[in-house]
Amino acid sequence: MILHKLIYVNECLGKDRKPIQIYKLRTMDLDANGHLEDVLQEICDSFGKPIVDSRVTEFGKFLRKYWIDELPQLYNLTRGDIKLVGIRPMQKVNWQIYPQELMDRALKQKPGFFGVQYAHLNTPSFDDHVAHLVDYLDRWDEDPVRTEREYLVQIVQNILCKGMRSR
Repeated sequence: MILHKLIYVNECLGKDRKPIQIYKLRTMDLDANGHLEDVLQEICDSFGKPIVDSRVTEFGKFLRKYWIDELPQLYNLTRGDIKLVGIRPMQKVNWQIYPQELMDRALKQKPGFFGVQYAHLNTPSFDDHVAHLVDYLDRWDEDPVRTEREYLVQIVQNILCKGMRSR
């Protein structure tokens, strides 16, 4: 029971649309899902995420700022559910806002621990975000190893040197 309070389990689509359990340290109130609709009525960014999310705890803000909440996904990585770099794991409902062709292509490979979106410091719109994901998939189709290496270097550089943080 205590583990349920510390770890958040998110059912996402993995490779070939196989459901996978993605683990994170809990950063929101236990009843956060019940308040999602209320939060979505607030001001959201171009990706539909709340700019200020009252469900996130103070300690959760700290965990998110330093990416500590993502550490349990190392377990997913060692299990082979996800790969080091790729499109982040998403729930089926979240995929609904993406073009079907992008979803189909993305789910032919494992989701990534380091999301390719973090290779891009400035993504002002959802359309730009989609274009970045398509570019990654195009490059990956041509040379997967080189693409993963280049994206990993850029993502780590953006996180460590340019202050990119998750919310």
